[in-house]
Amino acid sequence: MKVTGVIAEFDPFHNGHAYFLRRARELTSADFIIAVMSGDFTQRGTIACAPKSVRAEAALACGADLVIELPVAFSTASAEYFATGGVSILDGLRVIDAVCFGTEDDDIASLKKIAGCLADESDAFKEHLDGQLRSGMNYPAARLEAVKKTVEGSDGTSLTGELISDLLSRPNNILAVEYIKALMRLSSDITPVCIRREGCDHNSTESFGLYSSGANIRRTLSITKSLDALERYLPEKTLPIMREHFGIDLPLFPDDLSSLMRYRLLMEDASSLMEYADMNSSLAKRIINKRNEFVSVSQFTELIKTKNLTYTRISRALLHMLLSIKKQDTESYVTPRYARVLGFRKEASSLLDHINKNSAIPLISRTADYKKQLSEPYVKMFEEDLRASGIYDSVIRDIYGTDVTPDISRMVTAKDDMILNS
Repeated sequence: MKVTGVIAEFDPFHNGHAYFLRRARELTSADFIIAVMSGDFTQRGTIACAPKSVRAEAALACGADLVIELPVAFSTASAEYFATGGVSILDGLRVIDAVCFGTEDDDIASLKKIAGCLADESDAFKEHLDGQLRSGMNYPAARLEAVKKTVEGSDGTSLTGELISDLLSRPNNILAVEYIKALMRLSSDITPVCIRREGCDHNSTESFGLYSSGANIRRTLSITKSLDALERYLPEKTLPIMREHFGIDLPLFPDDLSSLMRYRLLMEDASSLMEYADMNSSLAKRIINKRNEFVSVSQFTELIKTKNLTYTRISRALLHMLLSIKKQDTESYVTPRYARVLGFRKEASSLLDHINKNSAIPLISRTADYKKQLSEPYVKMFEEDLRASGIYDSVIRDIYGTDVTPDISRMVTAKDDMILNS
């Protein structure tokens, strides 16, 4: 049995994702594909456009065999921790042969070399990094320069500083390096496989034939409030799923969190803000100084953005405040130590048996059983997921008037050829 893993958001699931799953199966000759997917909130620091149940169903309809939720503490984190979370779950299942990820370039050798430098953190790398930081460079720029100085020309490599800069200027390549680095640090036997991204760039606001980025799809939805303009970009099997839920529990957008966010801002001060993940003192002070100018999440994030405080970094920090994800908790987690099932194809029952026989981490298929299967701090991590779902459901209720069953009470249901935690 050959099993391939992928890590994704599928927000929402589009033709590019369907292509990616097809290529993953082809390149690795996989019998089964396991997707570790973000839940209710995403790595860009905001609410998911479509509920996790909808995205899981779409993924299962278009090539995945099992969908597992990436805990919110990792799904809303930086690229490094997002990758660590996803890779750790796949490695912990002890059945994965390969992990596939999208890249702008298919230069896996160069990506491995860069990842090795970052995973190893040699004395030379640390010395270069410290030197760049002392010169006043911000951390991302200093790390890039340290990698260039450490890797360029080492061990006869043909990697130049210019090529390293080019590779690390693209979001999928950056995440790919983090996936490979996570595999290295875990001493995992899983083989990394890159799939060159086709059509549009990750954050492109343009389309290319049948392909459109998730960012462009979300932007179009926010403007048109209709699925009609998006039909060509969604797989045939996905469109009916989206239509079934449209105007009932999707779409949701960043500014749908505005009322909740403003309330939480008024409850905090610069000291209390420092408890939350991704928050630092300069950001906390800036948030408090500007909070009376809050109009919406997007407006406020743009307002407090600076050269050294990026939009995404601020978005994550504010979201962690809203979700009460604290630094001390995330530091204690290190990696996820459970795999929560969101759904699977009925034909994948043998895969579940294979996992149950080999997995080093609990496979949670009934949400209500989590306390029986987990110990601290993972009970707390799971309860963060439940709290995040409760907040997500409250936004659905406010926007659409839809009464959503609490995550802890949702039943496992059969639908066509799938079993879903609906």
